[in-house]
Amino acid sequence: MRLKKVIENALDMLEKADNGIVLMNMYNEVVHPADAAFRNEAVHPYNAKAFIEESLSQNGLDLKDRDLRMKLLKLIMILEETEANKSRKKKLDAVLDGFDMEGFGMIV
Repeated sequence: MRLKKVIENALDMLEKADNGIVLMNMYNEVVHPADAAFRNEAVHPYNAKAFIEESLSQNGLDLKDRDLRMKLLKLIMILEETEANKSRKKKLDAVLDGFDMEGFGMIV
């Protein structure tokens, strides 16, 4: 999936960023400041946020829209909660497996 690769690259870029600024060499590769100093490379600063927004926008995901960002966060949180509940339900089912729960709570 292409979007997954773009997100991985964005996360990698943010790891190398310093206050939202990354250093790029003449081949437009993101370079960590320590690596640039060690190799004595000529680098120029670049706005990481603008670069990430542009690359995601080209792939159909416009992060400049605050409402979309909030909806994406909500979607991710709901999906994570659903996954956590699914694993809890499996554990509960395993615990209750030995008990007859069909007659539980019935007045005889």
